[in-house]
Amino acid sequence: MDKGNESYQRFLAGDKKGLVEIMELYSDSLVAFINGFVRDESTAEDLMQDTYLELIIKETTFRGESQFRTWLFRIARNKAVDYIRKHRKMIPVDGSLVFLPDSQSVEKNAEDSERNKAVLSAMSSIKPLYAQVLYLSFYEDMTNAEIASVIGKSKRQVEMLVYRAKDSLKKALEKEGFDYE
Repeated sequence: MDKGNESYQRFLAGDKKGLVEIMELYSDSLVAFINGFVRDESTAEDLMQDTYLELIIKETTFRGESQFRTWLFRIARNKAVDYIRKHRKMIPVDGSLVFLPDSQSVEKNAEDSERNKAVLSAMSSIKPLYAQVLYLSFYEDMTNAEIASVIGKSKRQVEMLVYRAKDSLKKALEKEGFDYE
């Protein structure tokens, strides 16, 4: 049983500290994930709060068929997609959504170095779906099955997406003059 599920079960049983633990565990990751869709950190924080609100309101919908974290990220993704649908004309997008984690989460996961800058720059130039898959795989350490659940694809499709995303990232890095090994 993962830590989030354990905290959520305690919350359902009436322990309010369970919800606080969930927020401490996932807030930064959710904001970074949502920010990749909406490209505005303030909006991403609002949508993260909406995600937690849905946890409180629909507390019995988690059936345990996946990890709690996967379910939570799926809710967050749905909130972001709904927001984009409602506000699509208001979001300045240059032809595509760029999925790029915010600098705070990047600092937590890796040192701020020339390599990381090159990777982040290259990630912003590949297809948004590829960037999402790479983010969930490498920054959130999700399995292909968990990623499939979050993005609504089959496990086999995710395997192909990860392969193509790595290849696309490699080409983008080489294009920027970065020696990929």
